[in-house]
Amino acid sequence: MSYVYMKSLEHKAEKYDKGIKSLTLGRLPKIKQEIVENYLNEGENLLDIGMGTGTLAIIAAKKGVKVTGIDYSEKMLDVARKNLKNKNLSESVRIIKMPVIDLDEAFPNNSFDKVTATLSFSELYQKEQEFCLNQIYRILKENGEFIIVDEVKPKKFWKKVAYFFVRMPISLINFIKAHISTSPLTHFEQKLKKHNFMILEEKLYLLDTLKLIQSKKIKGDLNEHKK
Repeated sequence: MSYVYMKSLEHKAEKYDKGIKSLTLGRLPKIKQEIVENYLNEGENLLDIGMGTGTLAIIAAKKGVKVTGIDYSEKMLDVARKNLKNKNLSESVRIIKMPVIDLDEAFPNNSFDKVTATLSFSELYQKEQEFCLNQIYRILKENGEFIIVDEVKPKKFWKKVAYFFVRMPISLINFIKAHISTSPLTHFEQKLKKHNFMILEEKLYLLDTLKLIQSKKIKGDLNEHKK
């Protein structure tokens, strides 16, 4: 399992969805469907960080969610625009080309009901992750939710071994070819709590290498909400 390979797919954006589906053994598209079905509601304002080719945005827009998608790859956004046009959803999704580090200038406080990020945070440095969590908290409405799906390291020994032998060779090859790298999320639950997010649900997939976390923006001391 390697999301470094995912980055190399971005250079061939038109093949990205097929590559990711193959890489995750068909799991990621199902997870995106699950996010829309279980965590998003009609009429809500959603920010999709790292929207890529727009797969989650399309499913959400079909449900009546008001979607704003951001990504820094023009190639990916071109594919997203084509996909939305083919589904007659071009007017339902607002697309903005921007890096996540510009979140502080892009949106006012309390702009969104929900924020999603799929395989985006593993591309960021630790300080960038902290910055983004601050901004996500700021732009979420009161009790708004942040739903993230990203790469993590499995805890069980045999899954760690499988993870290492599958991920590392592909990671090395793609770093040599494309000079790109990603890192699995570590201690992300603690980071969420530090930034005043309460974790509502956690799920693991694909030999515990993919994790979904649903969290909610709260005010005040997290411990007060546990009483």
